Amino acid sequence: MKKLFLLLFACFCSQQYLIAQDATPYFASYPTLTPDGKTLIYSYDGDLWKAPAEGGISARITAGEGIATNPRVSPDGKWLAFSSSQFGNYDVYLIPLEGGVIRRLTFHSANDNVESWSWDSKYIYFTSNRYDRMSTYKVNINGGTPLRVFSNNNFDYTHNAFEDPVTGEIFFDDTFESSFFSNRIGYKGPFNPDIQSYNPITGKYMRYTNWIGKDMWASVDKKGTIYFVSDEANGKYNLYTFLNGKKTALTHFNTSVMHPFVDAAGDKIVFEKDFKLFSYNIATKHAEEIPLKVFKNNTLSTLQNFNVNGNITDFDVSSEGKKLAFVSRGKLFVSDSKGKFIREIKTPGRERIMDVHWLKDDKTLLFGQTSAGFENFYTKNIESDEPEKQITNEPKNCRRLTFNSDRTKAVFLCGSDQLMLLDLKTMKASPIVKDEIWGIENSTPYFSPDDRYIMYTAHRNFEQDIFLYRMDDKQI
Repeated sequence: MKKLFLLLFACFCSQQYLIAQDATPYFASYPTLTPDGKTLIYSYDGDLWKAPAEGGISARITAGEGIATNPRVSPDGKWLAFSSSQFGNYDVYLIPLEGGVIRRLTFHSANDNVESWSWDSKYIYFTSNRYDRMSTYKVNINGGTPLRVFSNNNFDYTHNAFEDPVTGEIFFDDTFESSFFSNRIGYKGPFNPDIQSYNPITGKYMRYTNWIGKDMWASVDKKGTIYFVSDEANGKYNLYTFLNGKKTALTHFNTSVMHPFVDAAGDKIVFEKDFKLFSYNIATKHAEEIPLKVFKNNTLSTLQNFNVNGNITDFDVSSEGKKLAFVSRGKLFVSDSKGKFIREIKTPGRERIMDVHWLKDDKTLLFGQTSAGFENFYTKNIESDEPEKQITNEPKNCRRLTFNSDRTKAVFLCGSDQLMLLDLKTMKASPIVKDEIWGIENSTPYFSPDDRYIMYTAHRNFEQDIFLYRMDDKQI
């Protein structure tokens, strides 16, 4: 009886652990729907999952060694196409929607990323860099040599292809701003993407939008209704459609949506937002988060040793030169200066350490750690059993921190537009500059040797310039 009780208790603890860790999946991506709009399929944690479209418990579809992503269901509801890096680069794979043997359809050394289906369910459209930086291809569900879709039509860098079932035209994007730089929100210029199409039967080209910003990622239902993303209203990506030929906003979010997909019936649109999945009901014009639960086993059932040699991504030496703190594989470690006695500093297992710094007392670490998808700063006394203390709690990345000469203040970047000053006595952070910092192509800010200035870079006309912030009078 005692053994049975212990077994039940262990099972209960395991279940509680799984619920606490995986109940709400952050970073779920590339959502799609079955043609009837009843089942949601998405990519999460390197695999594909399915759940009721209104939310609920998710079931794992794939469990391969590579990353499975870009799921798309055939219009006849029989097949699930997706991309996987099972053998290094991404290839196109096919599996019966009800389950069965997975078939590999492409075998090129380039990356083949699934985009959509032909409406007769015979071909899968995908984007590949096998010719030029990217081009649109289609492959038959029975395999064979993929066909380049726009090979003779002078279209470069095509991607995000989606076929119109009524007219036969193919919608596509053709600039880096809708692919590699889709995260560059606010771009306006000659490379802005528009909603456009080409009909391979008639040879007719159509451009549907002329907004100087971004119109992109078209998705079409079986009636030929076009849904897409634009940043025209408020500078953030929102859902749009055409009503009586006029571009019309469907949502007015203050944070951007990503990778929208409309079901064939034209009832709902699923998309990414705030690192979660959302659904927009076209009839009621109501958008809401899809409440998902994911319960899964730990992929490493037992503890394993890893060699950190060559895998140290950040480190700092204490001011007295006797201790070393370093980051490896997202974990935090301290050791003596010669690396003979190494100890891991326990942090939440599902969060990742990004960088580490010693504070003035040589006992406390200040480090960047992910929290709900964003990097924030924490402190931890290595001589205490107390858990780490969160210093910043921003819904954006805090990064590139440096100290003044006596380590009483620190400066760092926050998000795409803020330079922050951190008082290391009070541990209070406050913004001192708001400018075009950007989330990419960042330079680290620094104090001047006399601590009177902070040097930082900001963008002007897509180029970086150097600025000085004077501490005494807060002038730039």
